[in-house]
Amino acid sequence: MPRCRKKDLLLLLLLIGCCAPAAFAAEDGPIIAIKAGEPIMIDGALDEAVWRQAPISREFITFHPLVGRPLGLATDIWVAYSGKTLYFAFKCHDNRPGEIKTSIAKRDNCSKDDWIGVILDPLDNRQSSVEFYVNPNGCQTDGLTSAVDGVNFDPSPDYVWESAGRIAADGYTVEMAIPLESLRYKSGEQVRMGVVFMRHAARLGAMSAWPELKAGESQFNAMTGIEYRDLRKGLMLEVLPNFTVNRDRARASDGAWGRGETDPLLGVSLKYGITSSLTAEATIRPDFSQVESDAFQVEVNQRYPIFYVEKRPFFMEGTNAIDFGLVAGGMMSAAVYSRSIADPEWAAKVSGTAGKNLFAVLAADERLPEPAGGSGHALWGVARVKRSLGSDNSIGMLYSGRYAGEDKNSVLGADLQYRFFGKLRLTASGLFSSTQLAGSEKADSGFGLNAMLLYGVPTLDASLAYERYSGDFAMASSFLMRRDFEQLQFFLGPNLTPRAGQFAGWVKRVQPYLRGSLIHDLGTRMDDRLLKTGVNVYTRWSGTLKLEYRQGREAWNGVSFRRNAACMQASLRPWSWLSLGASANFGDRIYYDPLAPFAGRGRTLSFAATVQPGVRSNLGLELLYDALERRPADGGGRVYALNIANLTAAYQFNRFFLVRGALRYNDYERNLATDLLASFTLIPGTVVHLGYGSLYEEGAWRKETWQPGNDRLLNMKNSLFFKVSYLWRVH
Repeated sequence: MPRCRKKDLLLLLLLIGCCAPAAFAAEDGPIIAIKAGEPIMIDGALDEAVWRQAPISREFITFHPLVGRPLGLATDIWVAYSGKTLYFAFKCHDNRPGEIKTSIAKRDNCSKDDWIGVILDPLDNRQSSVEFYVNPNGCQTDGLTSAVDGVNFDPSPDYVWESAGRIAADGYTVEMAIPLESLRYKSGEQVRMGVVFMRHAARLGAMSAWPELKAGESQFNAMTGIEYRDLRKGLMLEVLPNFTVNRDRARASDGAWGRGETDPLLGVSLKYGITSSLTAEATIRPDFSQVESDAFQVEVNQRYPIFYVEKRPFFMEGTNAIDFGLVAGGMMSAAVYSRSIADPEWAAKVSGTAGKNLFAVLAADERLPEPAGGSGHALWGVARVKRSLGSDNSIGMLYSGRYAGEDKNSVLGADLQYRFFGKLRLTASGLFSSTQLAGSEKADSGFGLNAMLLYGVPTLDASLAYERYSGDFAMASSFLMRRDFEQLQFFLGPNLTPRAGQFAGWVKRVQPYLRGSLIHDLGTRMDDRLLKTGVNVYTRWSGTLKLEYRQGREAWNGVSFRRNAACMQASLRPWSWLSLGASANFGDRIYYDPLAPFAGRGRTLSFAATVQPGVRSNLGLELLYDALERRPADGGGRVYALNIANLTAAYQFNRFFLVRGALRYNDYERNLATDLLASFTLIPGTVVHLGYGSLYEEGAWRKETWQPGNDRLLNMKNSLFFKVSYLWRVH
């Protein structure tokens, strides 16, 4: 293929961007927020005078699993504000209140409940939104969505806000109070923000919105406006000191423990609101205390590395400013993967908006486990600017660099998001890297290209994507699974839906689909081909069923292997207190040995159940079986087999305090891990956590060393963990 020059790509992006429309979608004009004349108590009662005014009553329209159907449950909305706070109140009518699903759960853990939500675009630029959801007990879920990602909600950021809810004889009520300090907005005498309201009815298994979210469009296209008067910015300084201590102890011999190791960590984070839309932040020794364990993932016989989400508060917030346009499901999961900065000594960033421009600058100093180039430290720098082109369209640039002694890596990129004809969305980007390692005389240059078209109408979902990364491309900040390849992907899925009168039937939507990919390795000239045919079925009781057959070939270590398989995934919530899930996969599988790979027959079975005995308690069970066997033609025999059982139990005394326990047994690694946690979170940042973990392994003390093979589980490691932090805000 011809090489793409940097200046040609940038010129093309600029020319296309100049043609972008500037109009935003709206419905019935903006909402005029009511100025509250008295203090509002957030208790879910709706007894203040401001809530006695006429509400906004609109028909909420479903967008999942069906698109464009009336929800059939009335919703009343009130919007108010004071000098420092935005208020929202809701009356969610329901003629079967006994079937409302709710719980008392920790933040971001009530998505399966009934809930009402506010998607707010405080800057009214249709490039990112902060989102607030509340269940009937007042429990919170929050996060953000970037227009670059489209509709991928990120629950990692946590905001300071208040909420309360109450169940009544005709539904439930909710109140929200969002401090202006938790938002970035344009202060002034007249302030406009974009908004979409969403509601989930668990009994119907339906998500809905007002204004309507239409097929093929994002929430940024649907937004209507809210107008506020005289929103001013006050001095806002946040100080977040944190103290963490870990006490670890390991067994030294069969009858004795080794000396315990204590690792205290004292850190602090600062945030200063330069303006209402511009923020400066800094952190010293940011906390990465693993209060929430990494997601359960199998790591046996994996060709590609496993992606883990960020958990450090400093790096979680403001990710929408750094998001870069990539191929969804492609080989680069993130251009800026902050967990690449593994052990920072300090970090700082400035982010905000200026007119139609969104920007962010990040710097960090990382401590390295081994001296690299004689320095022992790596300096990181990331700079991002994105200009709104109207609606959810944008054009932007990204710089990423890492310098560790004589090792240097710099990357410059440009991306474009543009919507044609309302239903067709283009994401395109280019990345150009320069890498020089210690001892080399010159730098290596590489490039990466991404292009993706998404099309959606009620009767059809379709996509076409292309990506290419050269062999010399390197981006230290990214999560890139492969390079020196080019890939073409497509998806075609018609939506078959019942008539309007059949909404309450068993089957809600059926989507047969065809998905394919072709990966061409530029070094070996070998191809990976994969064609998937299947069907997605959405049913009542929030049920889903996926049946799929995969046919293709995959090249590994110079050999092309057959990769045919059949898989099934299913989930169902037959009662409000029980959720079930299961999956199965049978077919060809490669054993990724770097010296002697071979193809065998693989089997993967999984089962999950979540039981909610009461609104405060939760029990979870996960079972996994994964095995690989040689084919009979190759002599047969099992290569490996693993069984993993994960049992969790949690009790939530109230929205702030929980206790949780977990047991995980892995017969492949022959160990049992236990985890106990008591956690108090008053608001994000003001927390106290106390945890204890232990590891039991099958082993025996022979010849002055630990050796596997004993049938007895022996306690080998223990750890005690304590964390306290306090968020201090100065207005």
